This record gives sequence, structure tokens and C-alpha cells, in this order.
Amino acid sequence: MNAIIIEDQILFRELIVSVLRGDFGLNIVGQFEDGENGLAACLDQKPELVVLDLKIKGLGGLTVFNRLKDLCPETKIILVSAHFTPEIVKTAVEKGVNGLVTKNSSFESLKDAIGQIIKGAVYYSPEAYSLLRQPITNKEYVDGLKMLTPRETDVLQMVGEGYSSKEIASQFNLSVRTIDAHRSNIMRKLNLRGATDMTRMAVKLKLVSQD
Repeated sequence: MNAIIIEDQILFRELIVSVLRGDFGLNIVGQFEDGENGLAACLDQKPELVVLDLKIKGLGGLTVFNRLKDLCPETKIILVSAHFTPEIVKTAVEKGVNGLVTKNSSFESLKDAIGQIIKGAVYYSPEAYSLLRQPITNKEYVDGLKMLTPRETDVLQMVGEGYSSKEIASQFNLSVRTIDAHRSNIMRKLNLRGATDMTRMAVKLKLVSQD
């Protein structure tokens, strides 16, 4: 089984490499600290497993996760984070995440999680599972996301991460005009004015990881 790791903390990345390679005999075909190169490698290599940190350089982890689930649905994805939120957990689970692992998990818990996911099971760390069971009480989050299409949600997330229309268009293989149309629709639906308002809304809607 081939695996790619997208994680900008060197020590944690090396720990994951050690577990995947030493304990499970996986072939590590790529290690990346930024989302753009990591995503490009995943789309090119089509690994069976991706370990992805939510807080990474360049394209954010949520954007990379959504793109991979859309374009490589058979790839198993383990999301790791120092801090999950109910909104992020719920979104990831609904999108089909295979594993949610907190960085404060023990070494044995990490190995257990990876082992279960490789075998085809789904693993949520106790913290993530607890968050999944909590109702989302953020009405702005619920109402805001209901108003947006999946593509508009992706665009809002990337705007929140600082990307221009040209950069977003490149990621989705769309024209700049199409992305600008999505931005206009987002601003109209959510009553926003410009990129600054969109960035603030992306943070409020927990589309941008703040851990």
C-alpha cells in the first residue's frame, strides 16, 4: 500500500513515517509540508492512504481533503489536528473521512488508528467522537452553509485561506470568470462585501482551521 503524508511539523511527520513504514510496511511515496504540492502529488500518485494535517501551509487541510474526496474517492484519508471543532468533525464525517486523530493521542492510539483504517474500518479519536455527538448550535454556521452550493463552499474556504480568483481557478480547472461568479453569488447570499468580509465569514463558519 502506498501512502502520502502532508504535515508541516517535522517531528510528527517523522513519527507517522516510522509507524507507517516500520509497523505496517507501507511504501511512503511522498512527504509534504504544504497543501498545494501535497494535493498535486496525491492526484498524480493516487496513493491508497493519505495522512493529512488540517493546519498546513498553502492550501489548507480542509480544502485538500475536500478535493481528494471529490477526485480520489477511493483514497483513505486520516485527518490529524491539534484541535478539532464540532463543525469540522461533522463536515469531515459527512464527506467520508476514514480517520480523525488528535495530536495529543498516545503513540499506541496512533498505531491502533492506522491499523484499523488500513483494514478498512473507520477510526475517530475519543475527542473527535465526543465532538461528533455534540449538536451544532452555531445557527450562523448551519444557515450559512445551507445557502451555499458545495462549490461555493470550497471557493469561500479558499478565499478565507488567502487565495486569489486566479489561484482558485487553477486548482479547480475552471475559468477566473467562473470563480468570480461564484464569489459574487457567495457575497449576495451571505450579504458580504469583498474579500475581507468573505475571509471573516470563512472563519466564522469554521471553514478555515484556526488550530
